[in-house]
Amino acid sequence: MKERFSNLSPSARKGIFSGGALILLFIVFSIANPLFITNNNIINIFQQVVTYSILGYGLTFCLVAGGTDLSAGASMALSGIMVTSMLISGVPLVVAIVLAILFGVAMGILNGFIIEVLHVVPFIATLGTQWVFRGLGNVIVDGKPIYTNVIPSEGVQKAFYQIGGGRLPNGLPYSVIIALVYGIVLAVVLAKTRIGRQIYAVGSNVEAAKLSGINTVKTRMFAYSISGVSAAIAGIITTSRISSAQPMAGQGLELEAIAASVIGGVSNAGGQGTIVNTIIGALIMGVLRNGLNLMGVSSFVQQIIVGIILVGVIALDEYNHRKQAK
Repeated sequence: MKERFSNLSPSARKGIFSGGALILLFIVFSIANPLFITNNNIINIFQQVVTYSILGYGLTFCLVAGGTDLSAGASMALSGIMVTSMLISGVPLVVAIVLAILFGVAMGILNGFIIEVLHVVPFIATLGTQWVFRGLGNVIVDGKPIYTNVIPSEGVQKAFYQIGGGRLPNGLPYSVIIALVYGIVLAVVLAKTRIGRQIYAVGSNVEAAKLSGINTVKTRMFAYSISGVSAAIAGIITTSRISSAQPMAGQGLELEAIAASVIGGVSNAGGQGTIVNTIIGALIMGVLRNGLNLMGVSSFVQQIIVGIILVGVIALDEYNHRKQAK
């Protein structure tokens, strides 16, 4: 059994550990408060983790490729503003959604261009575009939220709301299903396709990837475009659910998404991680916050706990990398 475990990939081993931690948290909170295990509360947890799970999918591609994206939250807000503005202008629902997603692709490609072509380090590049996207969103709406109740067609209003606010008869939100299906698609892309293997190669050793004939610029730009798409989808779902586009939506959410990915087992050093790791990490954060809320723990203390966990996970990851390098 020990030999079989040691033969697993690092991300698979991390996934097992984080999955075990998730089960342990679930058991502890179920014992601590019977309300935790109720159907409504479990569905509430799923609803809470949808946004930063989807953001986390895109950030997983960036992290595995050896980068990061601090502009994801701002991209999310700007996408929400774009889709709502188009719907208010009378653009058909499907067209508005497709254009908003394509705009997300453009934001991701811009990040990739700045990083790979202009050679600006990812942290600084995406911090700069975060300010640009956030500022552009505020300029478009003059710093004020815009509401979906002014969409000319009542039918479009209702259809748009269903994306983020609609539910199945059993109470499961459509947004959870969208997040799950989107996660499965990206999991297949990352694990089973040529571009996915190239992303792992670039994140593991960019120089070796170049020598093997991989176009590292295009590969990383693809990873950033996936982050842009993910931010756009998250923005559309959030705007739909709260029936308004907020220029400050998603502020700091990219950090929550990065934390979810790393806690779940995605390496911040690049080359390791899966979408499943990110889903587990998002659920850990969702269960932890929900359980602590039910126990009456303040949000400030929750921040401390999540921060300690994140630092501990990264420290362990760095230790393992140094150990492997020896």
